[in-house]
Amino acid sequence: MKILFVDDEDTIRELFWEYFKNEFVVTLAADGAEALQIASTEKFDLIISDISLPKLNGIQFIQKIRAEGNSTPFLIITGDSDIQLAIDVFRMGAVDFFLKPFRMESLRSRIKKFENAEVDVATLYSLGEITQFTSDYKYTIKPQLKKLNNYVSMIIQHVLTSPIACSEDVIPIKIVLYELLANAIEHGVAGVNYKEKQKIMESNEDYFLHVDSICGQSKSCVHFQVNMDDMGVTIVIRDDGEGFKPKEIPNPVDNPSANLVSGRGIFLAKMNIDSIVYNDKGNEVRFFKPWHLLTKAVQEN
Repeated sequence: MKILFVDDEDTIRELFWEYFKNEFVVTLAADGAEALQIASTEKFDLIISDISLPKLNGIQFIQKIRAEGNSTPFLIITGDSDIQLAIDVFRMGAVDFFLKPFRMESLRSRIKKFENAEVDVATLYSLGEITQFTSDYKYTIKPQLKKLNNYVSMIIQHVLTSPIACSEDVIPIKIVLYELLANAIEHGVAGVNYKEKQKIMESNEDYFLHVDSICGQSKSCVHFQVNMDDMGVTIVIRDDGEGFKPKEIPNPVDNPSANLVSGRGIFLAKMNIDSIVYNDKGNEVRFFKPWHLLTKAVQEN
């Protein structure tokens, strides 16, 4: 996985390099202008950028690479306690954000969700991890958090079979799938609550290994269904867990502490998709994404 990391503080760049150099292919930039030059000539799987940068700030950097047609997912870092700045950048397509100071292990868990992985559907079937019930894209998985990319890629493959789907539809759907599927696996099947997750992160334990170990001993599954028509795509995700009360999850906008571990998945999903509904038990979520081309046509008319 290739990552472009942009920060004007030498110590933070060095720390990121030392922490991730053996796991990812890391390129460093000290300001927005340097980052823009690098991003314009090289292809990356993820860009991580501070907002406060010299020469060209993080927002200007993001605006310019998007204007060039660069759709690489990016994660933003800000030391500004006013979370409104981060929210504004989300409207430009950010996939996640962190407040300084942050723990590298917490950052690692977010990076892993965007690690490129080629989906091998045949292998998943042969291992009995996926069962196709009907031709309308219903699946049941015996989940592993480390295979989250495979599940998301498989769903996106289905979405792209629609003649109306385009690249502008894929990015927000991917972001929402990463968050909601991860929630179903972590909190639904594995039963890890937000306090336990934060404790594991702070101990530098391998969180993915911890969750997958629990899932491996559980009989619970995750079910999802994809339905598409000429208006958009509806995706339903349900887990066999005990559920939760979505209204009781803290809103990260109101409480940005602890790197927004608690409730951040729901927040990120709602920043990208307007129509997200949970059932009363909290173990099923349904979201609808209208096709970008139809929405654009309505706006132009």
